[in-house]
Amino acid sequence: MNSDSTDILSKLMEYHQSNQFYLNELKDALLPRGNRLDCIAYFTYSLHLAHDPAEESFCLGSFHIQNIGNQPLTNPFIHITLSQDAPFSLQGKLVNNKLTLSKNLTGGWERINDRANRFEFHLRPIGKTSILPGETLSFSNFQLNWKPSSSYFGSMIGTLFCDQHPDGVAALNSINVNGTSTIGGDI
Repeated sequence: MNSDSTDILSKLMEYHQSNQFYLNELKDALLPRGNRLDCIAYFTYSLHLAHDPAEESFCLGSFHIQNIGNQPLTNPFIHITLSQDAPFSLQGKLVNNKLTLSKNLTGGWERINDRANRFEFHLRPIGKTSILPGETLSFSNFQLNWKPSSSYFGSMIGTLFCDQHPDGVAALNSINVNGTSTIGGDI
């Protein structure tokens, strides 16, 4: 009986060593080699669509940047672009220059391009120069407003730029809105 126990223990030990070997092989195959720079950018949003031309429609949204790599992303900034025919106006936690910064503004973004351009917004986070691994940075709670005309269409796209991605990383999605409003009739 003692030899049976020894045989079983020996086989269990052999089985355990074999499993450990295969687990280590899997870990080596799955773990990233070296430094990994990975990030994703995307919009989340909700819409309020007015069917009466006298009422204003709006979109409440956020643009998120997630660092899913194992290295920090430094000096992040984003480009938000509205389509040329978009009836939208963009509002959010934006300042046009650092001289007007409030010490109490948290989560704000500084506009770093010409504010006369109403279709393109280059934004840099205030007080945030890097996105650490596993961290998410958001341009939160912006608002697009528009008055519905007889028909309308507009889109918003976003791109992340940083020292590690000078050519940009396009957002996974965009915001596209189109509609038709009838005056004095049923919809």
